[in-house]
Amino acid sequence: MNDALLTPTNADLALAVEANLHAHLPHLGKMPRSTFWEEPGLKAVITELDPSECHVYLAQVTPRKAEATIRRVLKFYRAQGCLPMYWQVGPSTRPADLGKSLERLGFRLFARPPGMAVELARLEDQPARTANFKIEPVQNENQLRQWVTILATVDGLRDALRDGFYEMFHGLGLEPGGSSQLFLGLEDGVPVAGSRLFCAAGVAGIWHVSTLEQSRGKGYGTIMSLAAARAGQEMGYRYGVLFATPLGEAVYRRLGFQEVCHLDVYKSPE
Repeated sequence: MNDALLTPTNADLALAVEANLHAHLPHLGKMPRSTFWEEPGLKAVITELDPSECHVYLAQVTPRKAEATIRRVLKFYRAQGCLPMYWQVGPSTRPADLGKSLERLGFRLFARPPGMAVELARLEDQPARTANFKIEPVQNENQLRQWVTILATVDGLRDALRDGFYEMFHGLGLEPGGSSQLFLGLEDGVPVAGSRLFCAAGVAGIWHVSTLEQSRGKGYGTIMSLAAARAGQEMGYRYGVLFATPLGEAVYRRLGFQEVCHLDVYKSPE
């Protein structure tokens, strides 16, 4: 590991949190019936597994070509039977006001998750509120199946996408100390929570923090987030980044994460 950001500005961190997400896209394209679409000025994922994973993640075009590009991309997704699809407008999008063009063509703002960052050394450990909770690194197929099932249950994923995620993460490898690491939280020996570390773009990305509904309110999401963050710190990364869900944003602010950017996520017309 020799690419860690050491003294970034907030602008650097804003680009890094988005770049960490983009670094994962080729892996999504390796799922069954899925494609990572990359061309100059465009990064996108197309999959038949679940429309929720059909996204344009990056577009960089001239203002004159913005609406023509949107029409061309939307036509392609429609031809693949992958509608509705989603379009992200983030710190590196060009033009910066691409959302206005999307809205003129029938897209609507769907979500606006904040991109957040923290210096990992400033994080404080939080004890679980029960002695019966422990964390295990995911290192075998049975644990991976349990981890993916928790994620699918919490996020409401289709079975096809759940199975696609299983194959993708299995293909990434489950060796300890890798750039992609999964963590499983067990309550009384029963898997109830998960999280993921993904190191790329000079930062430690914290992703897929999930707790089953019946086990919420006990601090497990915080503990699982910290498990991924600490693993990134042990690998030499100085900053942790994530995109927060509405459920998790307040937790991350209490841990010391600060907002450095946001994503405007637009949903296409059917």
